[in-house]
Amino acid sequence: MYSTIDLRKGMGEILDRTRIAGEAAAITRKGRTLAYLVPAEWFEHYQWLVEQASGAAGGRDVA
Repeated sequence: MYSTIDLRKGMGEILDRTRIAGEAAAITRKGRTLAYLVPAEWFEHYQWLVEQASGAAGGRDVA
């Protein structure tokens, strides 16, 4: 878990951990999770799953 300040100070290291080690990172502000930084492969797989589900739903939006 990283704060937005950690993200600003250590973007390169956080990106490397996410990419190389395959670690997801929660980005927080004031103790609340704002976003998740995930490896590109995870997100691409998620997009593929959404597309497959959308096709299976007869073209309706599923996201």
